[in-house]
Amino acid sequence: MINCIKYRLTNIFSFSDTAGRLDYFCTWLGMWILVIGFFMIIAGNEISQFIPILIIILSVINIANVCRRLNDIGNSRLLALLLFIPIIGLIFFIYLLATPGKIK
Repeated sequence: MINCIKYRLTNIFSFSDTAGRLDYFCTWLGMWILVIGFFMIIAGNEISQFIPILIIILSVINIANVCRRLNDIGNSRLLALLLFIPIIGLIFFIYLLATPGKIK
Protein backbone atom coordinates (compact mmCIF):
# COMPACT_ATOMS: atom_id res chain seq x y z
CA MET A 1 0.00 0.00 0.00
CA ILE A 2 2.81 2.40 0.88
CA ASN A 3 4.56 1.62 -2.41
CA CYS A 4 1.34 2.35 -4.31
CA ILE A 5 0.95 5.74 -2.62
CA LYS A 6 4.63 6.54 -3.15
CA TYR A 7 4.37 5.59 -6.83
CA ARG A 8 1.27 7.74 -7.36
CA LEU A 9 2.82 10.76 -5.63
CA THR A 10 5.95 10.55 -7.78
CA ASN A 11 3.84 10.24 -10.95
CA ILE A 12 1.01 12.62 -10.02
CA PHE A 13 1.46 14.70 -13.19
CA SER A 14 1.80 11.70 -15.54
CA PHE A 15 -0.64 11.71 -18.45
CA SER A 16 0.55 8.45 -20.02
CA ASP A 17 0.26 6.07 -17.06
CA THR A 18 -2.84 4.03 -16.18
CA ALA A 19 -5.06 4.26 -13.10
CA GLY A 20 -7.60 1.77 -11.86
CA ARG A 21 -10.88 2.75 -10.29
CA LEU A 22 -9.57 2.78 -6.73
CA ASP A 23 -6.44 4.71 -7.69
CA TYR A 24 -8.56 7.24 -9.60
CA PHE A 25 -10.94 7.73 -6.68
CA CYS A 26 -8.18 7.96 -4.05
CA THR A 27 -6.32 10.59 -6.09
CA TRP A 28 -9.55 12.55 -6.57
CA LEU A 29 -10.40 12.30 -2.86
CA GLY A 30 -6.88 13.31 -1.80
CA MET A 31 -7.04 16.28 -4.11
CA TRP A 32 -10.27 17.50 -2.49
CA ILE A 33 -8.90 16.92 1.02
CA LEU A 34 -5.90 19.05 0.05
CA VAL A 35 -8.18 21.82 -1.25
CA ILE A 36 -10.40 21.84 1.83
CA GLY A 37 -7.38 21.77 4.14
CA PHE A 38 -5.70 24.61 2.27
CA PHE A 39 -8.82 26.77 2.39
CA MET A 40 -9.29 26.06 6.10
CA ILE A 41 -5.71 27.15 6.76
CA ILE A 42 -5.98 30.41 4.83
CA ALA A 43 -9.56 31.20 5.92
CA GLY A 44 -8.38 33.53 8.65
CA ASN A 45 -5.43 34.96 6.74
CA GLU A 46 -5.29 37.42 3.89
CA ILE A 47 -3.02 35.36 1.61
CA SER A 48 -5.52 34.83 -1.15
CA GLN A 49 -2.93 35.42 -3.87
CA PHE A 50 -2.09 31.70 -3.76
CA ILE A 51 -5.61 30.60 -4.71
CA PRO A 52 -5.16 30.96 -8.52
CA ILE A 53 -1.90 28.98 -8.36
CA LEU A 54 -3.62 26.27 -6.33
CA ILE A 55 -6.50 26.10 -8.80
CA ILE A 56 -4.11 25.72 -11.75
CA ILE A 57 -2.09 22.97 -10.04
CA LEU A 58 -5.19 21.06 -8.97
CA SER A 59 -6.70 21.37 -12.45
CA VAL A 60 -3.59 19.85 -14.01
CA ILE A 61 -3.61 17.03 -11.42
CA ASN A 62 -7.30 16.38 -12.11
CA ILE A 63 -6.86 16.29 -15.89
CA ALA A 64 -3.83 14.01 -15.52
CA ASN A 65 -5.86 11.73 -13.24
CA VAL A 66 -8.70 11.54 -15.77
CA CYS A 67 -6.24 10.87 -18.62
CA ARG A 68 -4.67 8.02 -16.64
CA ARG A 69 -8.13 6.55 -16.03
CA LEU A 70 -9.06 6.92 -19.72
CA ASN A 71 -5.82 5.13 -20.65
CA ASP A 72 -6.85 2.26 -18.37
CA ILE A 73 -10.31 2.05 -19.92
CA GLY A 74 -8.88 2.26 -23.43
CA ASN A 75 -10.59 5.49 -24.53
CA SER A 76 -9.14 8.63 -26.07
CA ARG A 77 -7.66 11.21 -23.72
CA LEU A 78 -9.64 13.93 -25.51
CA LEU A 79 -12.67 12.77 -23.55
CA ALA A 80 -11.14 14.55 -20.54
CA LEU A 81 -12.60 17.75 -21.99
CA LEU A 82 -16.04 16.48 -20.98
CA LEU A 83 -15.20 17.43 -17.40
CA PHE A 84 -15.63 21.09 -18.28
CA ILE A 85 -19.29 20.68 -19.25
CA PRO A 86 -21.23 21.05 -15.97
CA ILE A 87 -23.77 18.19 -15.87
CA ILE A 88 -21.98 16.00 -18.41
CA GLY A 89 -18.83 16.24 -16.25
CA LEU A 90 -20.61 14.74 -13.25
CA ILE A 91 -22.04 11.91 -15.33
CA PHE A 92 -18.60 11.35 -16.87
CA PHE A 93 -17.03 11.19 -13.38
CA ILE A 94 -19.52 8.49 -12.35
CA TYR A 95 -18.82 6.65 -15.62
CA LEU A 96 -15.09 6.67 -14.87
CA LEU A 97 -15.71 5.29 -11.39
CA ALA A 98 -18.03 2.53 -12.58
CA THR A 99 -16.27 1.27 -15.71
CA PRO A 100 -13.77 -1.55 -15.18
CA GLY A 101 -10.35 -1.27 -16.77
CA LYS A 102 -9.59 -3.06 -20.02
CA ILE A 103 -5.79 -2.93 -20.03
CA LYS A 104 -4.07 -5.57 -17.94
